[in-house]
Amino acid sequence: MRTKLFRRHLALVGATVLTAVGAVACGSDGGGDGGSGGSVTWYTPMPEEPARRLAEAFERESGIEVKVLRQSAGELLARLKAEAGNPAADVIGLASGDTGPLAEENLIRSYESETAAEIDDRFVDPDGYWHANELILIMMGVHAERWEEETGGAPIPQTWDDLLLPELEGEVVMPNPTLSGTGYTFVATQIFRHDGDDAAAWTYLDGFDELVGQYTDSGGAPSQLVATGEYLAGVSFAHDLLNVRDAGFPIELVYPSPTGLVIAGNALVDDAPNPEGGEQFVEWLQGRDASQMIVDLVRSYPVRDDVDLPDGAMNLADLDLVDYDPVKAGEMRDDVSAEYADRYGI
Repeated sequence: MRTKLFRRHLALVGATVLTAVGAVACGSDGGGDGGSGGSVTWYTPMPEEPARRLAEAFERESGIEVKVLRQSAGELLARLKAEAGNPAADVIGLASGDTGPLAEENLIRSYESETAAEIDDRFVDPDGYWHANELILIMMGVHAERWEEETGGAPIPQTWDDLLLPELEGEVVMPNPTLSGTGYTFVATQIFRHDGDDAAAWTYLDGFDELVGQYTDSGGAPSQLVATGEYLAGVSFAHDLLNVRDAGFPIELVYPSPTGLVIAGNALVDDAPNPEGGEQFVEWLQGRDASQMIVDLVRSYPVRDDVDLPDGAMNLADLDLVDYDPVKAGEMRDDVSAEYADRYGI
């Protein structure tokens, strides 16, 4: 983590903000005997509490224990690569765009999900490497009370470009895009919204970096730091901000126009300890009941049309969205992350 500006630290952090980041458990004891028992190891960037509850619900229905390792997306991808040839995980949570390079390295395997027939074709991988569970928006959260006090009630910016305000210098917190899928989605969104003009995108990111007071290792941390007022604004996924707002914090949700939407889900690890159990878990996660649990617990958008939207979420049809190419996002991730780290010293 890099901190450019040290601010007051509020004692409420950690005591009042929703979930802590950490590993619940990892490893697998094998047991590829389908629904008759055994265990599945799931690497996921999903918040800890929802992941735990999903794991418990699946175990109740199937008899298969799910051991959960919760880390940021970047950390999980690095772990998967480090374990090549001797994987500990059966299932890994990721963005759809991350699967191309992993498939080329034979780290994940293709699987034709039967439940995918119930999902819109837009959210189904024809090659069977990723299995969608949710749609995630990148956006900004603003501490409404601090904004009112410090700007005299000025309108909150509604576009990415309008956010480049001198008043926000050192007041923005965002996830490190070299470690966090949330942070990388923000960077890729800027590249895509500039229609492939990389120079213009990096010029924007140069300006945005001047606003950043802290880069966090995890994608969920900025919403927490904005919720408590330690920072005035933060880059976050929509569901993280909805969660802290619903917990009673004075968070204003900003859907910067245009913004990015990514497809998140899971993939089956190649040569995993429990391949049959992993397949069963992936099928279950795409079902209606699990999908509604994800919406209710995580507050993300569903990929199924028979699942209700989270309360307070803006309808997708009303949003101005970037033409976000998940395949290209995955292909350019290593190069973009390296460029970001070199430019901004993170």
